[in-house]
Amino acid sequence: MAEKNRPSEDNVIYANFGARTRVSRASEIPERPLAARLSPAAHRLWNAATTRTDQGRVTRGRQYAQAGNVVDLSVRNGAAHGRVAGSQNEPFTVSVILPYRTADEIGEISEILARTTNGMSRARLGRIDDRVLDLIFGEAPDDIRFGCDCPDPQLICKHTIAVVDRLAAKIDADPSLAFQLRGLTLDSLESAVLDQAQIVSAESTEDGSDKFWSGRELPDLPRPKLAPALEDSDLDILHKAMRSISFTNIDQLRAVSDIEDLYDHLTR
Repeated sequence: MAEKNRPSEDNVIYANFGARTRVSRASEIPERPLAARLSPAAHRLWNAATTRTDQGRVTRGRQYAQAGNVVDLSVRNGAAHGRVAGSQNEPFTVSVILPYRTADEIGEISEILARTTNGMSRARLGRIDDRVLDLIFGEAPDDIRFGCDCPDPQLICKHTIAVVDRLAAKIDADPSLAFQLRGLTLDSLESAVLDQAQIVSAESTEDGSDKFWSGRELPDLPRPKLAPALEDSDLDILHKAMRSISFTNIDQLRAVSDIEDLYDHLTR
């Protein structure tokens, strides 16, 4: 019997996607262990995609990501774009579009960090406050728009999940990528935070300010690294110095050993 003609358009064979079936939404399923391991920024992005599709597409999208099907991923100011190889000849193109932000809203990010104790240090570690995440990604999951040129009628398809999976992993590994999505580098952000800190400091010392005595928490004390003095020193000179006050070679070795023990005790 002759094979039935399958509807197609360009490189897409629609029959490959099969019939649509009704499945439960990801938001109705307990959170996957992956989400618990993500940083706040990566989790915000992952949650925006996975809560708007079904668990089947989430699973297949993660399988695509883990199999290396995301062949290209780039970050731009306000958006990210990726290409995902599938069963077709050409990869599909996925877009992640963040909500529009004015210059004042972008400036609010540095202001919040300046008013937050250890704001920049926390940001470098990926510990980003909720309000900053709101300004970067949006307050609600549907603030972020997703798009894919595959024929899947679902708003969030498996190709989108694959790109979001890789993008979330990159943000988790490098928190600065979250700020790059808004055209900010950590160096430029730190410079803006320093400028904002001067304004905050001036406000705190104004007459009648309630922040002079009851201001915010003090920043952490610096933790300088200890220099390995004994390892970097010339042991021959140390032995020579100990030789001048020692009667025997054993006394000399004991003196050097005592100095090493004392150094370890003081720097432990």
